[in-house]
Amino acid sequence: MLMTACGKIRQPSDAIIAITHRCNAKCVMCNIWQSKARDAITPACLDKLPASLRTVNITGGEPFLRDDLAGFVRQVRQRCPRAQITISTNGYLVDRTVEMMDEIRKIDPTVRLAVSIDGLRETHDEIRGEAGFFDHATELLRRLADAGFEGLRLSMTVSARNVSQLPEIANLAESLGLELGIVAAHGAETHLGVSAGIAGEMPQNTTEIFGQVIEKLLRSWTPKLWLRAHFTARTREYLLGRPKRFRCSAGRGFFFIQADGEVYNCSVLGTIMGNIIADDWQKIWTGQAGRDARSRARACTQSCWMICTVRDLYRRDAIGVAGWILWHKLLAHLQPGKAMLKI
Repeated sequence: MLMTACGKIRQPSDAIIAITHRCNAKCVMCNIWQSKARDAITPACLDKLPASLRTVNITGGEPFLRDDLAGFVRQVRQRCPRAQITISTNGYLVDRTVEMMDEIRKIDPTVRLAVSIDGLRETHDEIRGEAGFFDHATELLRRLADAGFEGLRLSMTVSARNVSQLPEIANLAESLGLELGIVAAHGAETHLGVSAGIAGEMPQNTTEIFGQVIEKLLRSWTPKLWLRAHFTARTREYLLGRPKRFRCSAGRGFFFIQADGEVYNCSVLGTIMGNIIADDWQKIWTGQAGRDARSRARACTQSCWMICTVRDLYRRDAIGVAGWILWHKLLAHLQPGKAMLKI
């Protein structure tokens, strides 16, 4: 619930902060690189963040284009001591990223870096809009791993363009000893400047392709991977056009900050709650604009499935998710190759 027992509005637990509109890629599922908006947000602005945050994703554009990226990490760490900070990158700026991560890891040894890999070399480079992105990203992974950085993970944005290569990217992640975050390509007018339908029409064998990955996750003996199996199964449902089955926490458990300082209830069809540069946090979160944004989120019929807005679902429905995992893990062991087609 949003309200506490004392009648106060509960503070959020999750946030995405886009610190720049600039990007050195021209991705087919994102138009942010075309943006002419000014990057007005500074590290000092984040001193207004609520200390309640448990996860903060620093993104862009390409965040490593900001010379003061380390300052953003430092400010989040000081203001939100319990937050797990993740930086998302396309991995192209290898030398710059390695150098900056040396400084960032001194500020926050627990920081994570999510490097985008959206397919094998040709497919990935086509999606990113320029040759060389795959080789740069894999070189970055190798150099940071060799330097002993344990906070690495891969992130694959799945659409009709690359879903056939999902099992191969999952195998690549496993071979590198890294987690793979599988996310669906979403229409996100507020953040990315793209409308619904960007994922395209999924091929007929999408169920089988995802099934291979889901089953492998469930057959592991790592509980974190079982949770990832559940999220991946629901990602498949979203891409196949299944209706939304959860209550969105946008503007309640989650918010999004754009690089111009505007605070939105979500990054898809966001409603402005305030501005982190001009307004204090309580005005943003408890003021009329914030209440209106929450009302709009409750009435939203947009279908989506993103970890930022569903993370709260896992907290609210832990028993239901655990039941799903138990049942489907049993099926994965008893009916290998078949069980995941039934989800």
